[in-house]
Amino acid sequence: MKRFALPAVLVLASALFALVLAEMALRVVGFSAPIWHQPDAELGWKLRPGIAAWFTKEGRAFVRTNAQGARDRDHALHKPEDVYRIAVLGDSYSEAMQVERDKAYWALLPARLESCGFEPGKRIEVMNFGVSGYGTAQQYVMLVSSAIRYAPDLVLLQFTNGNDVKDNSFALSDDKARPFFLLEANGAVRLDDSFAAAASFRRSASLPVQVLRELSDRSRVLQLLRSTRQMSFMRVAHANRDGVEQGLEPWVLAPPRDKLWEEAWQITEGAIGRIHDYATRNGARFMVMTVPYAIQVHPDRKVRQSLETKLGVEDLFYPDRRIAGFAKRRNFEAVTVAPELQPLAERTGTYYHGFEQVGMGRGHWNATGHAAAADLVARRLCATKS
Repeated sequence: MKRFALPAVLVLASALFALVLAEMALRVVGFSAPIWHQPDAELGWKLRPGIAAWFTKEGRAFVRTNAQGARDRDHALHKPEDVYRIAVLGDSYSEAMQVERDKAYWALLPARLESCGFEPGKRIEVMNFGVSGYGTAQQYVMLVSSAIRYAPDLVLLQFTNGNDVKDNSFALSDDKARPFFLLEANGAVRLDDSFAAAASFRRSASLPVQVLRELSDRSRVLQLLRSTRQMSFMRVAHANRDGVEQGLEPWVLAPPRDKLWEEAWQITEGAIGRIHDYATRNGARFMVMTVPYAIQVHPDRKVRQSLETKLGVEDLFYPDRRIAGFAKRRNFEAVTVAPELQPLAERTGTYYHGFEQVGMGRGHWNATGHAAAADLVARRLCATKS
């Protein structure tokens, strides 16, 4: 036995030494890929509080979450008399990890609104409640459980054309571990939060998984192994989607093709209506902003026309028109970004989506896209200032 003990110890020591060297090397080069989110019995998942690391999957930005688990600075619960508060509900476009915090559209709004005298004598404070992957039901729950406690004067709902309709349908969504609105026979919607009782959700919230998240915070090697596994899965997923951006659904850019998609739209409208009703009952103005699917504002007309032909439509603005029409019927404001930016993108050759390392004209907004969105929202609000 002694003959085998020494080689085993040497192998173990060598492996530990290699791990230490790898850990040091990853820290020196600045690699970080923490687990940003954690399970939540109300929301499905939420950002973990107090995480700070570089985000490099798209763009490059240093991301820090506050004590409440938001990609934002800390905010006092009490609203001062001289403050006008805007609560932003959204998904990854509002979480905005691809750009530095001060480049996100919601962080750009205060200066633009104050410069036009939107609320004279008041400081504009924007609070970001956006979390990657959220559908409209989760944004409603976020408003009711958290955002409304800060007494917002305006609730701004960021709606993503590319995947929100699909995410809002239990039948169509790939991720069932979240609350959903379900369509009733009378056309109303009701909230279903039964996901929290599922065994799969309970496992994701178990102590061993929680410990793994904590260990990952402390080990760049574990982060690298986890991110490598995720990237391998994503490459397979991309290859299987025939060139369509993963997680985005091109059929949403055309009128519903079947009953399931029409129901998904009805649920979406019902969910937006619920957010509008809750916000206004609590004294807040309500506005929705539609975020373009990247191809809607692609500067190359031929690229857009190829999809228009595939879908059998004259343009790619169906979701913007539908949201705008619903907003008009329900008497709230809608800022439809795609119809505004598409002609500008074509005329100037500007890419509002994409980053050099992953490709332009796809993925999330870059800094130019965020600035353009802030301009459009500010322009609408400034036109209706007090």
